[in-house]
Amino acid sequence: RKGFAVRLGLRYVKGLSEARDGAPLLAARAEAPFASLADLRRRAGLGKGALDRLAAAGALEGLRSGRRGALWEARGTAGAGELPLSPSEPPPAFAPLSATETIVWDYRSGDLSPRGHPLGPLRGELRAQGFPDARSVAALPHGRRVRYAGLVICRQRPGTAGGVTFLTLEDETGFVNVVLWRRVFEHHPVLAKTAALLGVTGKLQVQDGVTHLVAESLWEPRLRTRPASAGSRDFR
Repeated sequence: RKGFAVRLGLRYVKGLSEARDGAPLLAARAEAPFASLADLRRRAGLGKGALDRLAAAGALEGLRSGRRGALWEARGTAGAGELPLSPSEPPPAFAPLSATETIVWDYRSGDLSPRGHPLGPLRGELRAQGFPDARSVAALPHGRRVRYAGLVICRQRPGTAGGVTFLTLEDETGFVNVVLWRRVFEHHPVLAKTAALLGVTGKLQVQDGVTHLVAESLWEPRLRTRPASAGSRDFR
C-alpha cells in the first residue's frame, strides 16, 4: 500500500532447515493461505524452534500483529499439541518494538535488516556527542582531526603493508577507511581486534578523492543502547 517493499526470503532466517521447515511450509502455503498460527503449525508440521525463529524474524506478523505477540502465540501454539483449545480470554497486548529493537531483532534473526542500519536510530545520540557520520567525514578537508564512531565490518593486514592494519567502519550513510599503524594497534590490541562498535580519533588523509582516517587512538563509544552487528570479516 505504500509502494515498493524489500522482502527477505526464508533462507535468510537463521536456523531454518530447507528440507524440514522451508519446503513443507511453502507447499502448505501453495495449497491455501494460512488462516492462523495454529493452522500454519498444523498444516506445515513446524516444530517449536522453527515457529520461534519465524516469529522473531517478523515472518508471522500477517497472522499475529507484532513480533512479541507472534512469538508468544507461536510458543503457545507449539505447546498445544492437537487439542482443540478455545481460549476464553483475549490474547495479551505487548508493547511494539522500537525502531532500534526491530533492527536488533532483524540482525539476531538474519544478520541484516531491510528496515535500516543499526546506527540509524542512534544518530541523534551520536550527533549529540559530536560524532559525524561517514558522509560528513568524506566531505572534510585533508588534515582535519576528527573523532568518528562506526561499526567495524572489515579488518585487513596485508603482508606487504609492513604491519599496518586497515579497518573499514560503517554507519547508515556510508563507510570510513581507517589506517592503523602498528604502534596504535599494539596500544589498543583488544579494541583493534574485537570491538564491533569502535571509536577512532585521528587525522584525515585525502588524496585523489580518496579519504582515509589515520588513527591516533581507539576508544569505546558510550551509547545507551548497544547496536546490532553482523560481525566483521577479519584478516582474510
